[in-house]
Amino acid sequence: MKITFTPLAESHFPLLLKWLEAPHVKAWWDQSVTYTLDLVHEKYSSYVKGYKLVEGLEKPIKSFIIQHNQNPVGYIQIYNAYDFPRSKSLLGLPENLGAFDIFIGAEEALQQGVGSKAILEFLKLQGNQYSHIFADPDSNNVAAVKCYEKAGFKKVSEQEDTGEVWMLKDLSSRNEPLPTIQKLIKERYPDAKAIFWAGSVSVNKGTNTSDLDLVIIFEEIAHAYREAFIYNGWPIDAFINDFNTLRYFFEESRTGNGISGLCHMILNGREVTNSSAFSENVKTLAQEVLNAGPATWDQEQINKERFLITDVLDDIKCPAGRDEQIASAAWLLEALGQFYFRSQNKWCASGKSIIRYLKSDNPDLALEFTQAFEGLFQTGHSTALELLVMKILESYGGLFWNGFRSDAPKESRITEAGILSKSIEAMERSLLDSSVRQSTEQLSKLIADDFLEFGTSGKIYNKQDCIKPDETSRKFVVSDFKIKELSKDVTLATYKTTEDGIASLRSSIWQRYGDEWKMIFHQGTKCEVEDEHEE
Repeated sequence: MKITFTPLAESHFPLLLKWLEAPHVKAWWDQSVTYTLDLVHEKYSSYVKGYKLVEGLEKPIKSFIIQHNQNPVGYIQIYNAYDFPRSKSLLGLPENLGAFDIFIGAEEALQQGVGSKAILEFLKLQGNQYSHIFADPDSNNVAAVKCYEKAGFKKVSEQEDTGEVWMLKDLSSRNEPLPTIQKLIKERYPDAKAIFWAGSVSVNKGTNTSDLDLVIIFEEIAHAYREAFIYNGWPIDAFINDFNTLRYFFEESRTGNGISGLCHMILNGREVTNSSAFSENVKTLAQEVLNAGPATWDQEQINKERFLITDVLDDIKCPAGRDEQIASAAWLLEALGQFYFRSQNKWCASGKSIIRYLKSDNPDLALEFTQAFEGLFQTGHSTALELLVMKILESYGGLFWNGFRSDAPKESRITEAGILSKSIEAMERSLLDSSVRQSTEQLSKLIADDFLEFGTSGKIYNKQDCIKPDETSRKFVVSDFKIKELSKDVTLATYKTTEDGIASLRSSIWQRYGDEWKMIFHQGTKCEVEDEHEE
């Protein structure tokens, strides 16, 4: 049984009308309303846009068509339980409370377990912003009550005056984080030399969607990487390094974006492995980098950032549309926060951490910063934001547009030959891709009519031989790619491939036909296998 969800669209309204007027739905859903297509449109058109009007205010609501094995079978919606009036107060129920409504409209899908399965799958996708989910089926709707119980809901109370059964599902229940991490280490990272647990959960400030952030350091690894996965109900975000890769990323942050996140994860995180000389060296390195501070912005960089901020502020003051104003302000929020820190030679942050850094460094400015952007996002009025920008830029010359100049490095150019080289290489590599090799149409576009190939076996092939779909999924490792221009309209490509331990030296000749390049010749020769380099 495969359950999926499609966002409600106006094209669903005729089907929705059919379901709403079906006796098995009408018995429990809007019994006093006789729906027409116009009434469906009147009620649900705002749902398509993601809101419902309540006393003139737009309250968020997410609405979906339930698909069972790709067939539409029902309707489901989710919203904040406190956003919409109810027959009785929800006083005493959890604060972070979502609510949902569901019906199975297709009669053939009834009594198949579709409802409970749909609820479980839906809450995995859409319920993670709430700690609890509320449902209030009619007490006489025994099938619905059983369906909710099967999906993990528990009865809270029966409302005799309204005939409702109040039911809750707890979405916040997770295993304790520290034992979960310790178990994970034994199973997945037993050889790690030091592990630091950072993030909001580590300081008891997590939300229902918070993950566990881990910096995992080995003696030596082939290369650093980051991986994310679910373990025992927890989202895990793991940064895998050794001592030398940490050095690299510390220096990259110091000389580049000036973001100190990794240093702080180590220094402020909880060490969940036993303290050792190795872990002390890691912390010492992080502290040394933090103390050194980020690379200083010179006047040229400051002027460039002033110009960019001034330019986008003009777009915010006089936007072509509200949507563009919001997009410009979203960019400015991060750029202005980073300017504040980097212009003072301080470490900075990105995203949500910018506000946290501002609160720590300058609480009054953080409040002004938040209020200015909040006002812009809510009303479109930019006056407070304009004043904030001028205040932050004032010590560095203020707004800057007229007279700005930024020179690109002399080497910032790609010649026509360079463009051709990249184009030929891309086309050559595409012919090694399984999806292209399975398409006669795509192969025909890349191979000339008079094409010839000398295979590694010595056999000669023409175009018709080579455009036959190759249904075999093949993976080539490519190295030593070189492009040489033989004439204005003819180019040679040479490279080496390895597949299943078999290496080949390959050469191709590409010829220009008007505005297109096509392969006219290809040859492969088997050779010794050496070190492989992934594409």
